[in-house]
Amino acid sequence: MSTAAAFALKATLRKSMLRTLKGMSDAEVEKQSQAVFRKLLDQPFFKEAKSVGCYLSMKHGELRTTGIVDHILKRGSTLYTPFIPPPPSRNPEAQPSSSSQDMKMLRLYSPADLERCPLDKWGILDPGETRNDKDGSEKREDVMNRSSPPLDVILVPGVAFDEDCNRLGRGKAYYDRFLLLYTTTRPSPLLGKRYWLKGSNLSAYAWPSTVALALSPQILEKGEKVPTTEHDFRLDGVISPEGIVWREGN
Repeated sequence: MSTAAAFALKATLRKSMLRTLKGMSDAEVEKQSQAVFRKLLDQPFFKEAKSVGCYLSMKHGELRTTGIVDHILKRGSTLYTPFIPPPPSRNPEAQPSSSSQDMKMLRLYSPADLERCPLDKWGILDPGETRNDKDGSEKREDVMNRSSPPLDVILVPGVAFDEDCNRLGRGKAYYDRFLLLYTTTRPSPLLGKRYWLKGSNLSAYAWPSTVALALSPQILEKGEKVPTTEHDFRLDGVISPEGIVWREGN
């Protein structure tokens, strides 16, 4: 399949899935979010994770991570959340940078830090680049810093997923670029752990590192595939209210 054809199919699937998600009631989204949270809590890879990357969810049409984020902070694990820098200066003399708007993952330090985050234009909590639980001058730790602890697991959002753990995002490729950069320049998440698959639980043989959180409609029917190109990052697993799908080999 050509790249152009893949992008056209992605756009069609994205439009259809976003329409479906928009039609879900807040009560149903909350119910499914709680079901996924309970499944996540049962997983050894999450129980033992010391450092976690996790998105902050939108107000509507996306699996809510409110309980997950609160749990991570209260149990004392290190938490990093996405941050997309504002658009670069429009000054014609400014030097453009290809990575100026690439997504970062910055540390969220405490429940107090989280509580003081304002909402952005999409209704997502926006921690910004400085801590909210200090005097406002301390910069957040970037997970790409060599002094930062390596991530044990990264919890990822998306629009649609298939049985091979391919992911359809919102079309900006923020996560594809970040995940490729992180996994090729930092220690692989959960490197050295070995878990075996027993039923729908991970017990000791393969330890996933990048795991999506999905509402039921976001999982495509068996045999249906997310259109992909060579630049798309394939995940290790996807958790939905129905259960967990692991990529072949995991």
